[in-house]
Amino acid sequence: MRTNRRRWTRPVVATAIATGLLAGVAPAASAEPRTPLAPHTVEQRAFESAADEFDVPTQLLMAVSFQLTRWEDHGGEQSTAGGYGPMHLTDVDPEQLRADNPKLIGLAVDNPRLHTLVEAAELIDVPAEQVKRDMAQNIRAGAALLADNARELGDGNLPETIGGWYPAVAELSGSPRASGARSFADDVYDVLGQGRKRTTSTGQELAFPKVTDVTMDRDLTGTGLAQARTANRQAARNEDEDTKPKAECPSELDCRYIPAAYAPTDPENPAGGYGNYDTADRPNDARIDSIVIHDTELSYQATISAFQNPASGSAAHYVVRSSDGQITQMIPTKDMAWQAGSWDRNITSIGIEHEGWAAEGGTWYTEKMYRSSAKLVRHLADKYDIPLDREHIIGHDEVSAETPAKAGLEHYDPGPYWDWDRYMELIGAPAEEGTGGNRAVTISPDFDTNRPEVTTCTDGKCELLPEQGANFLPLRTEPRADAPLLTSEVVHPDGAPGSTWIGDWGNKATHGRQYAVAERSGDWLAIWFDGKKAWLRDPGGKNTTPAEDAELVQPKRDGIPVYGRALPEPGAYPEGIEPQTLEALPYELPAGQRYVAQPAIESFDYYASYDGVDDPNNHTLINGDQEFVPISYNHRWVYVKKSDIESVS
Repeated sequence: MRTNRRRWTRPVVATAIATGLLAGVAPAASAEPRTPLAPHTVEQRAFESAADEFDVPTQLLMAVSFQLTRWEDHGGEQSTAGGYGPMHLTDVDPEQLRADNPKLIGLAVDNPRLHTLVEAAELIDVPAEQVKRDMAQNIRAGAALLADNARELGDGNLPETIGGWYPAVAELSGSPRASGARSFADDVYDVLGQGRKRTTSTGQELAFPKVTDVTMDRDLTGTGLAQARTANRQAARNEDEDTKPKAECPSELDCRYIPAAYAPTDPENPAGGYGNYDTADRPNDARIDSIVIHDTELSYQATISAFQNPASGSAAHYVVRSSDGQITQMIPTKDMAWQAGSWDRNITSIGIEHEGWAAEGGTWYTEKMYRSSAKLVRHLADKYDIPLDREHIIGHDEVSAETPAKAGLEHYDPGPYWDWDRYMELIGAPAEEGTGGNRAVTISPDFDTNRPEVTTCTDGKCELLPEQGANFLPLRTEPRADAPLLTSEVVHPDGAPGSTWIGDWGNKATHGRQYAVAERSGDWLAIWFDGKKAWLRDPGGKNTTPAEDAELVQPKRDGIPVYGRALPEPGAYPEGIEPQTLEALPYELPAGQRYVAQPAIESFDYYASYDGVDDPNNHTLINGDQEFVPISYNHRWVYVKKSDIESVS
């Protein structure tokens, strides 16, 4: 994208309009009294005003925003791809990206797709912080950026037809690859041809009529997308329809392939870092034993665009659309996507992203999405011999941190409103019936009627989410409803009690997880959880099912350490590969407690570097002599050394 931007100097009136919209009053061009705007139409008016101000077709501006965010602003909070507001304008901290993924060592700070918010804010001469939080200014800035794209591509002139805006829309996608940008622009024009009407999560009512008989100008020759493709020959090869991988999906699904970035963050310095996955030859060089379920916290198209940018430092194998269950595969399943926040899990799993926001639950997790995703999971499980159970089909929220420094910073998607009961039923592994296990239990509340309190918190202020079906049971310190919620030292390092915050996983036992029974008291059941006795309400065993066949283990002594990785001993690493350090997490197994375990595995690691760099050790699987046992410890799966535990008969 070009960098010589000009600041819009159009009128003081425009700024007054936007300010008036935020105040919920009609724009005033004179002193004549105006009718106040209905509160639920403020965002609609903001789009119309911005479109008029910057000479962008209103329907097109709204269609672009719809594809980016579904017109949601999420309270001014930053998305997982660093975007803000209805126009998803980005402002990414490169240092945070590097901290999250060390393979981004050479990340370019001036990558324009990481900083569209600053660029757009300059165009309208409004502080970037205001564009983040102010819905109307965010829409203005997005409209200005779209118009500026079009002027740059049109030698200073705006397109004469709505189809002529296609290249400018493609550049606004956020994708540095022509395939992703075309996909975004095509979908924008598809929405344009259908029209849209939606009420947002904040009650804003927006709509635009369909625009028919549009001829799109799909020529991207003059865009930065074409220039980037020419500069990166590997990307160009990946765009070639004859050589790029085909989608690995059941034939009955609407499935396509759009490649994620496998490229240096700086094309001139391939050794300086790359994204967003590692090539491999699974299962020939490493096993595939699990599937990780995510939500995007982004729109479908914004997710695809983010995964096509090597600077994003993450991508999943598949993305599933909420509205109709369409699937986009982005990484071959033989390769290792950077998707789980754990290299251990990346090595052995396939990641599937689902369009949606955890806090908005059922608004996004549709039946079409569940069905499409379940068919995909069944297909992949059959291909790679993955068991169809909750030990191997897991949420991102069940993946543990690898190191003590990251404990407490793990993800909580797909969140409390993902219907595991329905999903596993569609996969073909419904929950078993039964009540009152005395040895171990499977958490199994009825999703529709189980409605615990959940809150979201922003800037220290928390609000209660709408009551809805949830997949977890709250855990308390004692067998009574008014007892404090269980607390996790890594979530609450200050020692505060557990909370109802959606991200507080230290007091939530999720549907399908199995735990050893510690005690029963009336309507209450205690399980061993996070090194503690955790109480959940289970009258007549209605919220659990017996798991009497579960394998249980207990520590041989007090204070057994717990790990986030099953790393080999240093001597197992070949010359030229630096051994990874095994660090205990800030948890332990006290004497006398029991935990549900999976079969022991041998220690492992996988060394990978960028294929464009001559590295003789690339694609090396390392196995050690030490054996580890995965256990259902708290909200997540962790490891203990086999030598530290014993089976419970």
